[in-house]
Amino acid sequence: MIKSARSALRIRLTIIFLVVLFLTLGSMWVNMVIRKTATDASSDVQRTEPDYIVENFRYFNIKPTGEAQYEANGTKMTHYPADDTYLIDNPVLITQNKNGQIETISSKEAFVEDFNSKVHMRENVVMKREASAGKGPLTLTSEYVLVFPDEEIMTSDREVVIKSDNSTVTGVGLHANNATREVRISNRARVTYNPPGAAKK
Repeated sequence: MIKSARSALRIRLTIIFLVVLFLTLGSMWVNMVIRKTATDASSDVQRTEPDYIVENFRYFNIKPTGEAQYEANGTKMTHYPADDTYLIDNPVLITQNKNGQIETISSKEAFVEDFNSKVHMRENVVMKREASAGKGPLTLTSEYVLVFPDEEIMTSDREVVIKSDNSTVTGVGLHANNATREVRISNRARVTYNPPGAAKK
């Protein structure tokens, strides 16, 4: 009787031990899975490092007609996969308007977003339009210009200076439509005109 009672007690204790062991191991496994999932999700959300860098690049955007819409080049292009944006060092955008004039826009750096539809050009922005029949060259300078290359539009909320053959226009805020040849200065616009032959101010 005593032996059978001891055997039954051992069996019960063994069963209890196995159940506790199984629950402990199961709990540890679930905890590890949860931690791994949280770590992976956190690393995906917080990933900010670039996935590739290209140096001394040239990029051509082609119209549906097969013509080149614009050319972009720079000394360095860094791509950030988290939001699919680009940071470009020493960017230059080159376009040709309907009159055949070549226009170039350069700056120290550019931030490109929204599937290349917005180009934020920053620091020492210079836009140059070459001379055409009856019109001399034109130069625009600012510290910031937002370019919409597909729409041929430039905007800025900073001070801009526009110089042509005989006039200089300054002001704050810009909206320029290259397709319609419209230029608007939002605030503090000032025009200085120099008659042909007069010394330029």
